[in-house]
Amino acid sequence: MSKVSVRTCSLVIAVALLLVAGAAEAWVWNPATGRWINLKRLPQPTPELQVEAARSLMEQGEYRQALRETDKFDRFYGDTAWADRNQFLRGEISMRRGKYLEAAQEFQQVIANYPDTMLYDDVIAKQYEIGDYFFDLGERRLDRSWRPFRRRPFKRAIEVYSMVIDNQPFQEAAAEAQYKVGLCHFRLKEYVEAAYEYQRVIEDYAGSDWVDDASHGLAMCYYKAALPPEYDQTRSRLAIEAIDEFKARFPADERTEALGEKRAEMRERIARQRLNTARFYERRRRFTAARMYYEVIVEQFPDTAAATDAKLWLDEAVRDEQMAQQ
Repeated sequence: MSKVSVRTCSLVIAVALLLVAGAAEAWVWNPATGRWINLKRLPQPTPELQVEAARSLMEQGEYRQALRETDKFDRFYGDTAWADRNQFLRGEISMRRGKYLEAAQEFQQVIANYPDTMLYDDVIAKQYEIGDYFFDLGERRLDRSWRPFRRRPFKRAIEVYSMVIDNQPFQEAAAEAQYKVGLCHFRLKEYVEAAYEYQRVIEDYAGSDWVDDASHGLAMCYYKAALPPEYDQTRSRLAIEAIDEFKARFPADERTEALGEKRAEMRERIARQRLNTARFYERRRRFTAARMYYEVIVEQFPDTAAATDAKLWLDEAVRDEQMAQQ
C-alpha cells in the first residue's frame, strides 16, 4: 500500500472516531422506551430551570442558543405556569440582540396568549421603552436629510405605541402613548393624521396630564397644514378655533404668546383670501359683490393689512359716488 493510501485511511479512521465520540456524548440508550435519546435535546428537569437556563445563556451573550432553549420550553413545558415568563424572556433576548421591533412583538404575545399574566405591567413598560427608543432614534435622524430610511423609526414608534394603547384602551396610562403617536405623525409632517391622534387624546383621555400638550399640538397641526391665501382657508379657521380653545383652557401656559402670533397670521390669510375674491369681482365689474367682500374684510378683520387695502377701496368708492351725485 502506498504512503498516500495509508495517510487517507488514517484520516478516514480519525474522522470516524471523532464522529463516534461525538455521538457517544450526545446520545444515550433509554431502556424504558427502547430508544436512543439525544441529551442535547432534553429540557431541564423543571419549567423554572428551563427558563433560567435560557436566561443564563442570554446573560452570557449566547442569544441564538438562548432562543433555542425558549423553543425547547414551548415543546416540553408550553402548558405550564412559567409559559408567560418564557415568552417574556424571548422579548428580552430580542432586545439584547438589538431587534427592538421584534422584541415589542414578542412582548405583545405575552398579553395576547396569557391575558391573566402577572407580567402585564412589565410588558407595558418594555413596550414604552422600545417606543421611546424608536422615537429618539427618529429625532436624531430627522435632521439628516441624506440618511436613507430616516422616517422609519417614527413609523416603528407609532406601531409600538399603538400596541400600548390597544393593551389598555381608554386608561390614563395609555394617554402618553396616544400623544406620542400624534407627535410622531407631526414630526413626519403628517399633520392631518397628527391632528386626529391629538384629538383622541383630548376626547378619550380628558383627565390626563397630556391634554394641554395635545391641545397645543392640535393648534400647531392646523397651523402647519394651512394653505396660502389663494386656496381654501378651512384649516386656517380651524387653527384659529384651536388656538382660542387652548388659550381659554390654559391661559397661564407660556406657549399662548407664540400662538397669538400664529393666530394673527391665520387671520391675515383668511382676510387676504377675501381680498382676492373682492378684486376678482371688481375686475369683472361686479361692483356690488366686490363691495360686499370689502366690507366684510373691514368689519371682521380690522386688525389685518388686508383690511387697510379694503378700506382704501371703500373710501375711494364713496368719493366716486359723491362725485357722481354732484
